Amino acid sequence: MRNDRLAACIDRLEEVFQHLSRRLHAELDHQLVQGITGSQFFMLKRILRRGRMTVSEVAEEMGVSLSAVTALVDRLHRAGFVKRRRDEEDRRVVWLEVTPAGEEVVRSCLAARRRVLEKYLSRLPEEDVEQLVRIYEKLLAVLNREGGGVAARCLCPMHDLPE
Repeated sequence: MRNDRLAACIDRLEEVFQHLSRRLHAELDHQLVQGITGSQFFMLKRILRRGRMTVSEVAEEMGVSLSAVTALVDRLHRAGFVKRRRDEEDRRVVWLEVTPAGEEVVRSCLAARRRVLEKYLSRLPEEDVEQLVRIYEKLLAVLNREGGGVAARCLCPMHDLPE
């Protein structure tokens, strides 16, 4: 693709991404369980998927500081959504695990988010939705291969993380 044409496409993409992101995040965040932020949901989902994680592992995967993760974990722990468990063999290691209440929050949030996305994606032709998924998968593969962790972290919805 020529440079001028690529630049025009990038401008259009930035504009579309900005509007799409703002509109979808507003509606998706509204669907989250009362008192749960997008970052807390994202963290719970990650820990649940892995079974258990350390604070360091969560920070690395989310691309944020240990202090930011610790603040999120503290809030989730107070709410009863995660528990801390010392490693049996190495007492210095503290594992984070999602509680049954946390699992229910993740299930509820995922169902609500799915309903929002289905509402809009169902209005597009099936071929367009499939093509959209393929393009995003290709872009993610390029980011993973060439962009490293920085590019992936920039795409994460961490807008409500504490500083």
